[in-house]
Amino acid sequence: MIVDTNALLIPGEFGVDIFEELERLGYEHVIVPEAVLSELDRLRQRPDLKGKEKRAAKIGHSLVLKYVQEEHDRCMVTINKEEEKSREQERERDVDELIVKMALKHKAAVLTSDEPLRRKLSKAGIATVYLRGKSRLEEK
Repeated sequence: MIVDTNALLIPGEFGVDIFEELERLGYEHVIVPEAVLSELDRLRQRPDLKGKEKRAAKIGHSLVLKYVQEEHDRCMVTINKEEEKSREQERERDVDELIVKMALKHKAAVLTSDEPLRRKLSKAGIATVYLRGKSRLEEK
């Protein structure tokens, strides 16, 4: 399972434990591209971002670091650095393209709420998981 940036905002925005939900769906290993972690870091440090969005970015970033640094009975989280461009070259669409390439290479599903990315993944035959009803994850 590869996780997109917006998926890591779900715990802070909706109070949904995405790792518990992924485990419920049968996913035991979560890959977070380094570019996604960088996006979260930029979001949480943006001075113009306030309130719930900023809090959600901070929660998502800290959750990834917590799961990477500690052993848990639930999902194993790793940060994937392969095939990534330098941070200066990253753009949102580059991250989406990276996620598609990684999903194809690893034959992995993707957790994302980004509709254009979900359509692109679907066309490529990649399973997606998304937030349903603001309370649970669902696979398509």
